[in-house]
Amino acid sequence: MLIPEFNLPPKVLFTAAFIVAVWIVRQLWITTIKRSRRRLEERQKSWISVAKNLCNLAIVLGIAAVWLSELQNFAISVAAFTVAFVVATKELLQCFLGFFTWATNRPFRVGDWIQINDQYGEVAEIDWIKFRLLEVDFENGYSYTGRSITVMNNVLLTHSVISLNFMRRYVMHKFSIYRDNSVNLFELREPVTQTINELIAPFQDVAARYSNLISKRLEIEATSIEPFIDIHTSDLTHQVFSITLFCPTEEAHQLEQAITERFMALWYQHVSCNNTEKIV
Repeated sequence: MLIPEFNLPPKVLFTAAFIVAVWIVRQLWITTIKRSRRRLEERQKSWISVAKNLCNLAIVLGIAAVWLSELQNFAISVAAFTVAFVVATKELLQCFLGFFTWATNRPFRVGDWIQINDQYGEVAEIDWIKFRLLEVDFENGYSYTGRSITVMNNVLLTHSVISLNFMRRYVMHKFSIYRDNSVNLFELREPVTQTINELIAPFQDVAARYSNLISKRLEIEATSIEPFIDIHTSDLTHQVFSITLFCPTEEAHQLEQAITERFMALWYQHVSCNNTEKIV
């Protein structure tokens, strides 16, 4: 019958021998303390506790000294794995952190209008990884485009979120009309202003109350809701007729078209008059 041979590493044998030796020393030490008196006193109990703790500490330090190189290699392996894991899941971890930041501060909720990273929309849903926006066209009528935008939560760590919630009902709408220098646009300011006042008269009182509501909630001075016209020139030597008015969001595009129609009619009327005067 063959007896199998076991080749144990020297460190394993040394560790086992060291543990046995320390345990023997511990037992002898405790036995010596107990033999001094038949009845253990508090001082003897304290010495027994000290003996046990010192022996346990010696075992731990001895094992650490014997296996130090292996422990270093293990620590390096764990550190390398941790670094690789963090690098591989960096985006995912940032998404979780972005969601935690959102949950802590609540800068917006589902249903709010927001702007983030040059993207506008209504928040449709949000989870641990991402949030989805229903895109809103803020340049042409403030209506839904039918497209949805998926934004990863890590964007919340690097970009600011602008709340546009108050723009769902009323908006400070601004648009510009570019013309050549054939007509003095200052002559059109008064008739265009009259047209604007006629168009905004039906909702002017509601607009004033809504503006005051916004100023109270945001604790800022209420902005003027009176229409404003600014006439200036562009880099291409064009005349620019800029109009700013506070109006219902749903009617902003219609009002822009009506005002533009009135402006163009007045502009062509002045052009015709100027051409007639030149002919005469």
